[in-house]
Amino acid sequence: MKIDGDVLTIDLNMSMDEVIKFEEFIRPRIEYVEKIETEESSVLASSALLSLLASIKKTRPEIEIEFLEKGSSISPEYGTVHWTYHD
Repeated sequence: MKIDGDVLTIDLNMSMDEVIKFEEFIRPRIEYVEKIETEESSVLASSALLSLLASIKKTRPEIEIEFLEKGSSISPEYGTVHWTYHD
């Protein structure tokens, strides 16, 4: 995870402990982040991260989360994973 100005870049391959730490990090700083990007070639490892990103988007709808808005991800273990996100 790295922050550059108002853009936060995260790795999708987070363990549950890392997702908890990410939530503790992002919640007090949510007003300062304009965009959450994902590292290239990272693979979603936990539905908890997907849920947290959806919660962040619900809390602050103007934040850009391209990964969430894309609606799908390709996993070598699970194949293509699709989700539907509604504001």
